[in-house]
Amino acid sequence: MIFHGYDTVMFGDVDASGIGHFAHQVHFLERAEFQFMEHLHLDPRHWFLTQYLFPRVHLEVDYVSPLRFGDNMRFDVQIGHLGNTSYALHVDVINLTTQQSTMSAAVTIVVLDSASRRPCPIPVEMRTAFEPYLMTSS
Repeated sequence: MIFHGYDTVMFGDVDASGIGHFAHQVHFLERAEFQFMEHLHLDPRHWFLTQYLFPRVHLEVDYVSPLRFGDNMRFDVQIGHLGNTSYALHVDVINLTTQQSTMSAAVTIVVLDSASRRPCPIPVEMRTAFEPYLMTSS
């Protein structure tokens, strides 16, 4: 399955030329993740108040075409990897204004026990919610 989230490029997301600033586009990944987690009824605010931490340890991004101020975008989110203590979100960003792919990214996240700061198993509730969104090789 693929989760579809939506957002709009805001003024603060672009540079002086009106094109999406590459560093600000990483924030789109956070927006996509937040929407995805809410869709799964895994309230991100809850997870940050529990015994877990979720540091990002790896990021790969390919920028394909520009986003501009006011463009509407769709986030296509899947789980690219589901390990014992880590998972990777795969996010494709589609510019709905131009109907073009704009960005493809993978973010690897490790689950840490907040007391020991050591990797720990992905919580069962989270793993179960992620499994239907696991990418399959074609």
